[in-house]
Amino acid sequence: MEFVQQFELWVQEYISTARRNPAAAAVLLQSQEYSLTAGGKRFRPLLASLVFSLYSGDVAKIRTLCLALEMIHTYSLIHDDLPCMDNDDMRRGKPSNHKKFSEDIALLAGDGLLTDVFSLLASDLLLKPDIKVALISLVSEKIGSFGMVSGQVRDMQATKNISLEELKLIHTLKTANLIQAAAVGAAIIAETDSSTRHNISEFSHALGMAFQIKDDLLDEADNDQDFKSYAFHLGPKGAAAELEKYTATAIQHLELLQKPGASELKALVDFNLLRKS
Repeated sequence: MEFVQQFELWVQEYISTARRNPAAAAVLLQSQEYSLTAGGKRFRPLLASLVFSLYSGDVAKIRTLCLALEMIHTYSLIHDDLPCMDNDDMRRGKPSNHKKFSEDIALLAGDGLLTDVFSLLASDLLLKPDIKVALISLVSEKIGSFGMVSGQVRDMQATKNISLEELKLIHTLKTANLIQAAAVGAAIIAETDSSTRHNISEFSHALGMAFQIKDDLLDEADNDQDFKSYAFHLGPKGAAAELEKYTATAIQHLELLQKPGASELKALVDFNLLRKS
């Protein structure tokens, strides 16, 4: 997709700018670049771009939001792979960050990426001050102690008798929250009205839940994690029915936007439904 190519250029520009800062430790930047450029779907930046394009063609305005989303996602993956978390040695077919570098550098690389997000958003000259405040507030809420971080804690503490309601909360906090931040953040930059933002919020939450359930179905053979999946609680057919339900909810709220360009967002919803990885 054209936007994904544009986004990869933004990532390279960001890395080049970081390299020119004499205060940065070289190994830290190498560690961050290793994970930022390790591939992935770029799902969250793409979602933000598709939502924003419904209301504006000035794609430069979402540059920092898209970079921030991918930096947050990357930091979360680096930390998730650490021995004190999920203890994964491989990520996207390559050694995890802490295996390539070291545990201490991986930890600090994630810390740096997360912290730099807020500087990036705050210094964007294309955004009005109130927009920047709203974005920082949104992102902080979705990923902080009352969002993604709590989701990770709940995930680590989950036992085999976890309830379906607790599992839904974990999926909301760990996965749907950042996907929601992508879509709602784009709506904030586009200065949409409250009704529009409500539908975008509901759409993206449903998409986020569908995204995680699809992952659960694709990872059904992972016996170490199966009790923390919809497939374990509901069986493959029940999980597939939940996937269909959330997909239908996402499409319903897309239709309420009454925007012809929403067909590309529907295609993204359909992509998630049919994806194989």
